[in-house]
Amino acid sequence: MIIKAPYILKQLIDYRQHFTPLVEHMEQHHGSTEIPLRLYRRQVRQAADAAAQVSGKREAGRVLQTLAETNLAHERLIVRIDQARGTLMFAPFVLEMLRHFDVSRLQGLSQTELEDLRRGLNQSLEAFEQLPLTFDDEDFCDELRLLRRRTQDTLASIQASVATLGAQGDRLGRIVDRQDMTRLEDAAQTRHALTHINRTYRRHILPALAFLDPKTAFKQGIPATTAIHRIAHLMRDAGLSELDEELQLAANAIHVYIKDIDALRRSLERYVRQNQRQRQQYDAVENAFNRLREATEARQDDNLRHKYIPVNHPAIQRPGTFCGIKRLRLPGLEWLDIDHRADLEEFTDRRIAELRDARDRQGAVSVDPAQTSLDAADMARQQRQQEVHKLLEEWPLPDGCRDLHRALHDFLQARLADYTLYDLLDALDWVMARPELGYRAHFCHHVLTHGELELAYHPLTPLPTPEETPHA
Repeated sequence: MIIKAPYILKQLIDYRQHFTPLVEHMEQHHGSTEIPLRLYRRQVRQAADAAAQVSGKREAGRVLQTLAETNLAHERLIVRIDQARGTLMFAPFVLEMLRHFDVSRLQGLSQTELEDLRRGLNQSLEAFEQLPLTFDDEDFCDELRLLRRRTQDTLASIQASVATLGAQGDRLGRIVDRQDMTRLEDAAQTRHALTHINRTYRRHILPALAFLDPKTAFKQGIPATTAIHRIAHLMRDAGLSELDEELQLAANAIHVYIKDIDALRRSLERYVRQNQRQRQQYDAVENAFNRLREATEARQDDNLRHKYIPVNHPAIQRPGTFCGIKRLRLPGLEWLDIDHRADLEEFTDRRIAELRDARDRQGAVSVDPAQTSLDAADMARQQRQQEVHKLLEEWPLPDGCRDLHRALHDFLQARLADYTLYDLLDALDWVMARPELGYRAHFCHHVLTHGELELAYHPLTPLPTPEETPHA
């Protein structure tokens, strides 16, 4: 059954939190638009499980059927499915919709992407300078359509980049401000956050300011907003006042984001200076420590004699380098006479008693009915899985089996009450996880129908085990 595109998009929007890992995968692979089929199917199953917890199994089956990759490909929401490589490619507008729902995971526009946008607008300016500016000319209409698409893409890209950079700046700034630099783990997180802030500042903030500033001098071409303004002047000279007004408003809408970018620059500058100052301090301490180590190693022997260096040695002529570093005085530790097992048991018994007293003092505990129903559903699903697994432990692999799905279906249907295709999928996962069994897929299409659901699959044939393989 084919589901129309509007209903598919509605399901993607309703369960959008389950498809944000697709955006994360694309960003981790440098913007690759190919998504593994295994990843997409896993997220669809998670969306179906969420639907089953809220609305029951019927809604879960509807989600699985609606978001099947073959259904999306029929409605041109997926432009390509590569079964050999196990990947699929969404239509561009679907990817943009998913990115819109998860702005915090994205990265701002890089200098290369901004240069591509600026170069496209400069090409439109060169084309309009050579064409007759009249709607009677088909080339003019094509170039006008292309210009509108370019201005729209530029505005949308700048807007998304500003939102992304703002979210990243706030998150990284909170990490730096809240960490305790006296702790080693917090200091490492702070250094990582400062490095990320410095990278964002250099690779995204500064290029965006140069892109939006109409006074920026480029080696080739002019700024993007200046190009749009010049095209608008050409339209005004040709008597096309409506196009002139449209392009002027578009250029102003793009240029107004320079204020947001400049605000981000000012908010991140103190972190950039802090990163530079810390890096210089670390380098100074490391260089001084290396000089001390080299000076001490030159005098050291295996018997720990001559372990002191003269006070006039050049390595310690600037003690201010280590200002602020506290000397730790550690008391001697006696480990030989300590019974660690007894200490651990004593601590455990005392802690358990404290927790029990605290629970008794709290009195009655309120129970959330919604959470209770969810826990009951999880418990029922786990019990169902245990029942299926117990049956499979007694299931012998049929001789000459050519279709593992059909064999499991017949076995479970005859022995399991209220059997559904979800039980079959769980049984397949359990059987295929057995390391002693191997399987070979056949490139043909079979369909299993049970109740109101259908399962389309490629049949699997079990491979013979090493004990069953005949020897020459």
